[in-house]
Amino acid sequence: MKSLFFTTKDNYQVHYQVFENTLPTTTFFIHGNVASNRWWYPAQEVLAKKAQGQNYKGAMVCMEFLGCGKSQPPKSADDVNMLKFASDFNDLIANYLKTSSNPTEKVNIVGHSTGGFIAAAMTGLNPSLFNKSVLLDPVGAKGLVLDENIKAGFGMMAADRNIAAAAIGATIYNNNPNTDYFQQVIVEDTFSAVKNISYWVVQAFHNLDATSTMEKSTVPTLVLHGEHDNLLSRDASEELAVKYLKNGTFEVVPGHGHCMNVENPENFVNKISHFLFNVYQK
Repeated sequence: MKSLFFTTKDNYQVHYQVFENTLPTTTFFIHGNVASNRWWYPAQEVLAKKAQGQNYKGAMVCMEFLGCGKSQPPKSADDVNMLKFASDFNDLIANYLKTSSNPTEKVNIVGHSTGGFIAAAMTGLNPSLFNKSVLLDPVGAKGLVLDENIKAGFGMMAADRNIAAAAIGATIYNNNPNTDYFQQVIVEDTFSAVKNISYWVVQAFHNLDATSTMEKSTVPTLVLHGEHDNLLSRDASEELAVKYLKNGTFEVVPGHGHCMNVENPENFVNKISHFLFNVYQK
């Protein structure tokens, strides 16, 4: 695994990690709010096992937006802009392809929650970069409505690790809070990110209407929504898939919540790989 940094146009350092020879086609992954690349590690472990003996040439590339993981924290709320994040990541991908063995290659994009919105925007801003995309429980094309208590809630999360743990754990269906992965990875990354950016991300979605950007996407896209996702709207996910994305399809995933990539990484890998590469079981 390579750990690298990309400098955006406004001189922010964005962290990304490259797991080579993992996939049939290079695929980029974007995490959700108050998360990090490490939310993809369970899926990466499954993919690495399935790649054994396959001679795959594609990489799994995980990207962190500002304030999350090892990416530089934003200096102000003005720097937290979802369409700008999408543009920055497209620049990262274009730069990555320039140094690859196949600079004209098209790649796939997978995004979760906030990362799902960003991924959809990326395909609208530059459809020519992408083969296919998967959006897992994404924020819808019309953003979010701010609840007056949200800011206070994020403040409490930033002040108390136990509150942060309870809040993030509630987004994971049938979560076991006693595992090392939850305590040492998810909670630690959440507690760090919530101090750097979290409320600003939610604020950036308020009154945001990106439908004109999403409508420019021609990329075949699978939108997945967990049956038990109580965090984000199923209707907004379906609307994004069938109304705004020209080649979008929508699917409810039974028995899962907001975070299938963590809840059941084997099922997540099978689901996205069937769509992206036509391999593994559906």
